[in-house]
Amino acid sequence: MNLEQINQSLKLTIQELVTKLSDEITAKNLIAIQLVERDEELSRLRQEKQELTELLEAHTTPEEEKGEENNGTTQYG
Repeated sequence: MNLEQINQSLKLTIQELVTKLSDEITAKNLIAIQLVERDEELSRLRQEKQELTELLEAHTTPEEEKGEENNGTTQYG
């Protein structure tokens, strides 16, 4: 192999590596974007769960307390 062939081979190798690196960086950035979106969705779902839990507790707690007050008695009794 002469010097020109070695240089051409090295240039092709460098081009392949640059292309592969570019593809890997693009994939990494897409994954990072997806991760941020998932984190935002997770935060939103946690907030929604908290709100629904509070709403459920607000609607069920009075019924439980009312049931305890009337325990053993009838309404017309």
